[in-house]
Amino acid sequence: MILQPLSIICRSFRDIDTYTTGFPRGNAQGLTDIFRAVKHCLPGPYTFILTASKQLPKQCTRYGTATSKYASRKNVGVRIPDDPVCQAILEKLDGPLISTSVKSPKENEWILDPVIIADVYGPEGLDFVVDAGVRVADPSTVVDMTESAPRIIRQGKGPKQPWMIVEDDDSAVDE
Repeated sequence: MILQPLSIICRSFRDIDTYTTGFPRGNAQGLTDIFRAVKHCLPGPYTFILTASKQLPKQCTRYGTATSKYASRKNVGVRIPDDPVCQAILEKLDGPLISTSVKSPKENEWILDPVIIADVYGPEGLDFVVDAGVRVADPSTVVDMTESAPRIIRQGKGPKQPWMIVEDDDSAVDE
């Protein structure tokens, strides 16, 4: 199984504040209210990488197998999706949902069929799969907020905002 970086799918900004140290106050390009800019993106197709707080459960900050030494995570991706299936699940939970994406190790492609995911990864400890049918979901745009400027590390469904810079671009436009 090829696991992508861990993210927590949050119900609200309150969850993000609980499990991370929050959004930066400003950036090197002079944007002082990043939180307000981010609020225009969420809920939506963005994952923001933030520094994890001590409140993030240990299951989220340690990864690896039980027989190997755990590696430590100091950052975590956070999302507030606009997907109705995710929103319905989050309404029933008392906290955020820990998730990752799954690629087939043989084809290096996303596995989209919930029945195949359950059959292949159930024996490996998969907690559950929500069967909403085969869904084609574009990946979210991933923005690293842990550096001096919000940097897109994967362009996905969410469009680049003026205050974001692309991985190999060193310029950003003030909002």
